[in-house]
This record gives sequence, structure tokens and C-alpha cells, in this order.
Amino acid sequence: MLQNIRIVLIETSHTGNIGSAARAMKTMGLSSLYLVAPKVLPDEQATALAAGADDIVQSAVVVDSFDQAVADCSLVIGTSARSRHLSIPSIEPRACGGQALQYAQAGAKVAIVFGRERVGLTNEELLKCGFHLSIPANPDYASLNLAMAVQLVSYEIRMAMLAFEQQPQTALVAEAAEKPLQQELEFFFNQTEQLYRRLDFIKNNGVMPKLRRLYARADLRKNELNILQGMLSAVKKKCG
Repeated sequence: MLQNIRIVLIETSHTGNIGSAARAMKTMGLSSLYLVAPKVLPDEQATALAAGADDIVQSAVVVDSFDQAVADCSLVIGTSARSRHLSIPSIEPRACGGQALQYAQAGAKVAIVFGRERVGLTNEELLKCGFHLSIPANPDYASLNLAMAVQLVSYEIRMAMLAFEQQPQTALVAEAAEKPLQQELEFFFNQTEQLYRRLDFIKNNGVMPKLRRLYARADLRKNELNILQGMLSAVKKKCG
């Protein structure tokens, strides 16, 4: 089931961080690594710091954008050390491990997204995530590097898997299987914005982030998203 969970690194600056993250993943049984627009493609330094996990580095999927990296995922969790005022549900590493396993066991794809080494994820990227993952480190010295953060989250995923094998939670697995893919949500948000701009309801860039937060709290299922899409289509048709 761990094959359904991917680690996504956004615009890494140092190839050594890619190798170190791959090593952290492999020690916990994770193998799916996505790289979004890395500043430098994996090289000898990445292989050296992978320390035996170079197979993960070599098989890493390189894409151009955040959206491409998570398009086929039903659960996207964005990590950020900084507190944000975006009203996205927060989650800690232990709960993150449990959530990820529930989806993965149901056959759904999960993405845990880590931002740039210096500045992390943008607000726009974090708004596209279902959860905001923060590590409750020492507030006087919360200096975790990228590989450390990947290691900690990967560990919690593995511990959740071991617990899951002892006592499967079938009801939660079924619930996870009902969630829409990220690309389906993005299609809905794009259509919503286009329609409401046509109707002059949206006149500034502050409305869509609020709508995203509203629907994130609603925790939509596939059939509910289909109803909302049908409502958009009906309005479009009525408006000609």
C-alpha cells in the first residue's frame, strides 16, 4: 500500500537534498518520489547522499508544476513550518500517517508535499492541499532540514502501516475510496471561477481562495462533486 503514497519535493535547490530525502523514504518503505521543477536534476551528489537509495533517485518522476505532481491524488497534504492564516485544516505527523494509510489502503493516491528549502510552499500551493501539516518542533529552535522533515513524516506513515496491519479500519478505507481526485477538484474550481466571473459575482482575486477553504471544510465526496458540477452545467446552459 505504501506504493500509493508519494513524496513531492518542490523546486529543490540542492541535489544532495534529493538524495537524502530518498534515503529517508527508503528506510521507511516509501519508494515514490516526485520532483517539481528542480533547480538542478539529480546528479552524483544526489546518488552519494542517497546511500543505497539511488534506485529511488533514478526512478523519481520529474514534472513541471505542482498540479501535475498531484493531479491523480485523492489526498494532498502540504507541509509548512510557518503558521498560515488560510483556514486549511491542520494536521500533525502522527495523524498524517493515519490519514495517508487509510487512503492508500483503499487504492487511492496520496501526496505529501514539501516546499522549497528556503521559503517552503506558496499560499496558492497550500490552498490546493486538503491539510496543512506542521511538525510541532521546539519553538525556540525549529530548524529541520528537508531530509529530516521527510524522515519524520515517513516514519509516522510506517508506524501507521504497522498499526493498520494489526487492526484494519474498513469503514475509513471505504470512505477514502469515495474522495475525488485532485485534478477533478481543480477542474471544478476552474469552471466555478470562469462562470462566476462571467456573471460578475467574482470581481477580485480574494473570492476563490475563500471558496476553496469552504469546500475543503465540506470534505467533498465524488458524488457530491458530481452534483456541484451538474449545477454549474445547468447554470451555464440557462445563461446560454
